Amino acid sequence: MNIKSLLLGSAAALAVVSGAQAADAVVAAEPEPMEYVKVCDAYGTGFFYIPGTETCLKIDGQLRYEKRFSKAGDNNVTYDNHSRFKLNAEARNDSEWGTVYSWIRIQGDQVNNYNRKSGEWDPTTHSFPTTGSHGLNWYYYFGIGGLEFGNFDSQWAKFFGYGGFTDDGGVYTNDWDIDSRQYVSYTADFGSVKAYISLDNDADEFYVRSSEIGAGDSHGRKYMPDVTAGVSATLGDWQVAGGAAYDESDESFALKGLVAGNFGMFGVRGMAMYSNSDFNIYQKYDGFTGILGLQAKVTDTITLSKDIQFWDNGDWRIVGDVNWQVASGFSVLVEGVYADRFDTKTKTGMLRFQRDF
Repeated sequence: MNIKSLLLGSAAALAVVSGAQAADAVVAAEPEPMEYVKVCDAYGTGFFYIPGTETCLKIDGQLRYEKRFSKAGDNNVTYDNHSRFKLNAEARNDSEWGTVYSWIRIQGDQVNNYNRKSGEWDPTTHSFPTTGSHGLNWYYYFGIGGLEFGNFDSQWAKFFGYGGFTDDGGVYTNDWDIDSRQYVSYTADFGSVKAYISLDNDADEFYVRSSEIGAGDSHGRKYMPDVTAGVSATLGDWQVAGGAAYDESDESFALKGLVAGNFGMFGVRGMAMYSNSDFNIYQKYDGFTGILGLQAKVTDTITLSKDIQFWDNGDWRIVGDVNWQVASGFSVLVEGVYADRFDTKTKTGMLRFQRDF
């Protein structure tokens, strides 16, 4: 056999083997098209569609650290460290009955390395305690159209935009921030005019006096709710609102009025409140109190705010702060409070570092 015959034979053998392998080759399936997250702009910034659904989801949160001091009368200055985190999830979708929505928050607070849970806010001093003993707080609300169910700040606080412009906001109710409430409410939206009514669970309200509650059970009646209602109208740059609240267990009522305006870099808020009982959950003061708030956005990153509050017994307090938006999602707040209440002059201050995302 010569070399030429050997080469031809080898080539023929390779062709046969290659043909057999080609016939048995496995062809890989083409990859399925990837379903990327789609932005949902129907409900504002930050929402995206949950893949495979028409529901829009938004996840955001906050981290903060605060250094606080306080001095009451001739007492020495006390210093406390406060920290907080919030993680929020919000979901929305349309329906023939209106928007279906839900919101959930997990929140953790610490004071001087101690965990703090709801129920420990002191409405008298408008401050947090220096010790605590519990874990996380959780809040929620959900609804469809104007109907809402919640365990969060009451509509009495939310509907009127809380207090003034400062972080402190003023002393007007302990029905928000740390003392959440279960409620069922309905809000009617007529465009420039809105109105609401809310039934609030009063089972955990504590009273030191009540003619119908025994000495061994000085909490609210579980089978009867507190009731609040309000109406708000937007007139150009102005908002005008008013409302009434009835504390069923204390058998007392509270009234609230609001006038607010925004004019470019300036804002103004005036809130007036009245209650006929020191134990009314919505305004723990028997008489009249008012808050006047002023705000100025002096630059794109710096905002000045001031709130002045007074009571008809001669007590008063003033709050001022400066907020610096250092960068997108990071801010620094400096706030101070001077108060003359309960025959005691009190000074408090706070330096806060906050990350929002």
